[in-house]
Amino acid sequence: MINTISIKRSELQRQIDSRNYYMGDAAKKKDPNAATIQSSKYDEEQLYMFIERACNELITAVALRFPCISFNSGEDNIEITFDTESAYPEHLLPMLEQSITGYLVNEATLQWLLLRKPEMSQSYISLRSSLYNNVQHLFAKIYSRKKLRRRATDLAGI
Repeated sequence: MINTISIKRSELQRQIDSRNYYMGDAAKKKDPNAATIQSSKYDEEQLYMFIERACNELITAVALRFPCISFNSGEDNIEITFDTESAYPEHLLPMLEQSITGYLVNEATLQWLLLRKPEMSQSYISLRSSLYNNVQHLFAKIYSRKKLRRRATDLAGI
């Protein structure tokens, strides 16, 4: 069964902008002379490049363990397509979409901060591996097959 997760670029951009705004606002509260951290319209193309790179790295890593996965980056959205068996836990798809979105937003924000304000990127670096592991874990749950449990009589040949 082919599944597609579609993530809107505008939603990713909105989440990145809000993270940067709140980070700059928190820095201003600590130090009134701190520069504001906020992405602008001029940064959108660069952020999209970071998002596509992060998506490519994520899908490549997932494809090593779970075949039949690909992504397509369009003008308005990013589509991640993967093939599963007919019986899989469908309730995990929204969680997987949220997890992938969180990873892409974190990675794009991290890359942007490494260029603009490297000293403020530490929390995003530490969050990177847990978000990545979460995506891997959800894919593992989707692709895992139920193990057959054998009864003692099956093993005894009765």
